[in-house]
Amino acid sequence: MNEKVRNHVIGYAKKNGWETDDDSLIEIIREGKEVWEGDEDERRHWIEYTRVVEIDGMFISFASAKGAGDIGVYDAGWEFDPATITEVVPQKIETTVYVAVK
Repeated sequence: MNEKVRNHVIGYAKKNGWETDDDSLIEIIREGKEVWEGDEDERRHWIEYTRVVEIDGMFISFASAKGAGDIGVYDAGWEFDPATITEVVPQKIETTVYVAVK
């Protein structure tokens, strides 16, 4: 997690009377208001994907995972990597799709 994101989340935590240790900051980020998820990468036991949350006006992206089988992602060996936490900004992209004529 870079210092800009860390300082922003520390300020948000202090404003709400919450702890500011690394584990608490990561929990705040992971439980932030989700605004987007995508870019899935399927593995044998889990599907890793990108989540974007909004915390007090800042958009923060990080890697997350969901189970792809009958065991949980942590039981399968997936670990959250705080190095994936980064600030992002929204960018609109126009997409054209083609639909069959009926």
